[in-house]
Amino acid sequence: MKDNKLYHILDLIEEIDKVDKMLILHKDSDSDLMSSQYKNQKLKLSNYLVKELLTNSDNRTEVMYIIKLFIEKFYNNEMSHLQFEENDNLKKIEDVFIENYA
Repeated sequence: MKDNKLYHILDLIEEIDKVDKMLILHKDSDSDLMSSQYKNQKLKLSNYLVKELLTNSDNRTEVMYIIKLFIEKFYNNEMSHLQFEENDNLKKIEDVFIENYA
């Protein structure tokens, strides 16, 4: 990975951290609008970060570990409260993992 890509990825992580802190700050706010906007921004930045990591990792498997660290740091709370709708395709994928790979 070239230095400029590395710094770009580090900047993305820093930006996600800032948005995450804003989410915490507005967590108890009466306005769901602010919280929703920050959640959307965090998700967009996170998607972009994962794409950047996958495309600029020189096909190293260690990048999956970095993505795992990222998810554990920035999405641990969301994952603990996660529930899919019964007809959601992601629920079907989750079921396959649980049934076949747990």
